[in-house]
Amino acid sequence: MITRSLFLLALAAALGFGQTIRWITLEQLQKSLPKEAISVVFDIDDTTLFTSAGFQWGTKVYGKDIVSAGVSVKEEDLPSAEARTKYREFWTKMNNGLDEYSVKKWIAVELIRLHRERGDTIHFVTKRIFTGTETLTALIKESFGFTDLDPVIFTNRGSKTPAFRKIGAVVSYGDSDGDIRESIAAGARPIRVMRGRNSVNLEPVQNGAFGEEVLINSEM
Repeated sequence: MITRSLFLLALAAALGFGQTIRWITLEQLQKSLPKEAISVVFDIDDTTLFTSAGFQWGTKVYGKDIVSAGVSVKEEDLPSAEARTKYREFWTKMNNGLDEYSVKKWIAVELIRLHRERGDTIHFVTKRIFTGTETLTALIKESFGFTDLDPVIFTNRGSKTPAFRKIGAVVSYGDSDGDIRESIAAGARPIRVMRGRNSVNLEPVQNGAFGEEVLINSEM
């Protein structure tokens, strides 16, 4: 019987997408992983969680010049102390409550189940701004049924490469071009999780542009 993932893979190839993108199914991914346990890392926004609700609220309340789902808005580029205060205020709320309105991505549920069954060590790294406190770790732990989980690593808009190297990431999942570039720089195997079309993160992505594998059906 042909699975949904294999059907989509065949459809992608038939449409010509397979000529430039290295599509991979969950089944193929599972077979390609090392037999021994490894360390894997997940991005948060649009990879593990669909978090557009919180960012949409923040943009409405604070303005698009202060809040963005991507990395375009940086604190040091804001023109005033008032703007920087609002920026910090938003990130405090985002990391300590607004994620209650975030939704688990189907692909993240499947990937985390796969890696937990293998006995792999799972980490989460985000470019979000850390303002001293966060409930994101507890939310992920509860949402995905972890009994134990290291705190989410916040890079404060900086590169994730040092964090990937520190945790010894062998496989890295992310939706942005930055996630892929920084995974490659760290020596990790990058696997692209596609961003949902309804995401409020409008920064452009180029699925497959770096030669990375792209998970079929991963926008959901």
